[in-house]
Amino acid sequence: MEITRRCDYACRIIRAAYESGEQYVSVTEIAEREQIPLAFARNIRSELVEAGYLQTIRGVRGGIRLSCDPAKVTLYDVLTAIQGPVGVSPCTIEDGYCSCQNTCQYNAVWRAADKLMNDLLKSLVLVDLFEQGAGHPALCAVLGNAE
Repeated sequence: MEITRRCDYACRIIRAAYESGEQYVSVTEIAEREQIPLAFARNIRSELVEAGYLQTIRGVRGGIRLSCDPAKVTLYDVLTAIQGPVGVSPCTIEDGYCSCQNTCQYNAVWRAADKLMNDLLKSLVLVDLFEQGAGHPALCAVLGNAE
């Protein structure tokens, strides 16, 4: 499974909105700061608004800000809102993808990997991730870092 550029940009846009607090920040400013093509940033903004993670206001003082509680939203939530199910292989996500799904030993390995990855992503609440970064306990536990 590859985190798409769209998902990476969405995460960076949400982090920038979090960092702006209650202030609205322009998509243009975020795109420049995060090195995201403006048209792409606008498109992703619309998806994040539709998913309920951002709110937007038009005008000179307009822009975006968080509309969700970052203490209740996980990285998994954001990724699935933008990309859909998260998995290492289509055969673990799409029923009927492969005729060997129910008998394949590798399918069981891919499902196990999906569970581990999704459990990690679900444990990363946005506010903790934004505040702790690479020092987040879940990341340190997996990476073996002593923070």
